[in-house]
Amino acid sequence: MLKITLHDSAREFRLKLEGRLSGPWVNELEQCWKTASSTTHDRKTVLDLGEVDFVDPQGESLLARMHAAGVELVAVTPLIRAVLREICRAPACGRVGKVGSTP
Repeated sequence: MLKITLHDSAREFRLKLEGRLSGPWVNELEQCWKTASSTTHDRKTVLDLGEVDFVDPQGESLLARMHAAGVELVAVTPLIRAVLREICRAPACGRVGKVGSTP
């Protein structure tokens, strides 16, 4: 199960995830992101993974595509931070390890 909450402000578009990014939920997140991308224009897009406790290989692939497209990936738990480090191939990716305040 995955809960996706959208926070839309003048400065950024934030997708907050809670649960497991796996199975059919990967496609659901991708659809939300693609739909939102058509309206965000020059605003920053942030994917808040602070409440995610599992990412399957398809989810990792989607996160890598989102990162490559400029989405800021944010995580706090050691497991998800490790997943993001692997995706980003560097010690830091976006604000890995620090979750910003939600508008």
